[in-house]
Amino acid sequence: MSARHHSQPLTLDLTLLPDRQIVAAYRIAEPTHALHFPNELGGYRVEAWRPEDGAFRWVTEGDGERVERADGRPFTAVSFVIPIDYRELPKSYAPFSPFSEGSTLIHSGQFHACPAAPCDNPDPLPILVEAVGATIGVGGRRSATRDRFVSRDDGTNIFVGTLEPVEADGFVAVIDTGLPPALRRILDRSLPQAMTYFASVYGPLSFTPELYVSIDDEPEKNGKVSTQGGTLPNQVFMHFDGENARERLAEEDPLWLEWFFAHEAAHLFQQDKAGGLASDNTVAWIHEGGADAMAALAMVQRGSTERSYAQSRLEQAQTACAQGLATSPLNRATAEGNFDLHYQCGLIIWLALDHDLRRNGNANTGLHDLNLAFFAAVRSGQSWSEPLLLQIGGHEGASQSLLKHITRLNDVRYTTGAVEELGQLARISLQSDE
Repeated sequence: MSARHHSQPLTLDLTLLPDRQIVAAYRIAEPTHALHFPNELGGYRVEAWRPEDGAFRWVTEGDGERVERADGRPFTAVSFVIPIDYRELPKSYAPFSPFSEGSTLIHSGQFHACPAAPCDNPDPLPILVEAVGATIGVGGRRSATRDRFVSRDDGTNIFVGTLEPVEADGFVAVIDTGLPPALRRILDRSLPQAMTYFASVYGPLSFTPELYVSIDDEPEKNGKVSTQGGTLPNQVFMHFDGENARERLAEEDPLWLEWFFAHEAAHLFQQDKAGGLASDNTVAWIHEGGADAMAALAMVQRGSTERSYAQSRLEQAQTACAQGLATSPLNRATAEGNFDLHYQCGLIIWLALDHDLRRNGNANTGLHDLNLAFFAAVRSGQSWSEPLLLQIGGHEGASQSLLKHITRLNDVRYTTGAVEELGQLARISLQSDE
């Protein structure tokens, strides 16, 4: 055993097996009666993480879970054999995103744990990754066979496989060779367009982001078909999964993919210019609705087809937002299982702010200037919060009536007519942007 195992409270070795499985071996510096995980993941670990030692069992505790010995004795090590397959998880990124030729992404955040409860915010986790004959990509570097790094906060995607990255305009891409050619052409065009547009407004990124796109058309045990995408520090990723994934992609309207990549590119600029990613537990309408609004403004620059698509997304968002807010205020959306309201209502709020700022200032003000001021304030140490955003909005020229309107969305149930007022402003934003 290397010395590193004795210098950290908890460490992890991930070893890739040749049969699409991985061994996750935890080492604990001091004897413990349980290893705790912050999120229960809908029963996924109980089903798929098989302890190599049959003396261990899984137990649910609150929103999380723990693994312990059935006899209650303390331990300093526990290992699991885990199949490498995609799993759709509640409000969480999948632990594995397989590529069609055998490579995979591993989301390190799903392996974060604590040697003692409570486990709300696990400590940084030192990880050793070993995969004979493969390249390991993590932290912006590529290594043969093995690499060590420390996984922090929400974690990162580790690439393990043989695909070579391709340098593109402003980012590095690892693209599944099994993607339909038409989709690959959209990728080659769409993300560079979004990156170029946002860089012209916010300035270039301070890092070179990685783009991962994978596809796995093996049928899921539960028969589900899934599409998942997201952003982690310095990374954008997207995975298509389930039976006939290639055929489904070929039939999809490509404009939704352009919207997706513009949305994720927006997150990269939020992350870079504000100094970090905002948690989904932190006023999610600001970063998720804000990224959708940034995507909308990016797309209307491209032509009438893209403008019409952005307008249709806005109409759908308004309907969904009105229905959701008639039941409960926006600040209850996550607790009541309707996280999508942060995208839908947030899109309307941000585009309403965009138009309001433009009409009260000049053609160069709007959403982007508000973002620039907000990101600068957060980077300087102020809290990513609704009061800060609305305060800066007022300084930038947003009307007090609109700011009060936005505040009430979070505090009270709202009527369809009240959401329509915001929607009217938002529609003008997309009609007038140039």
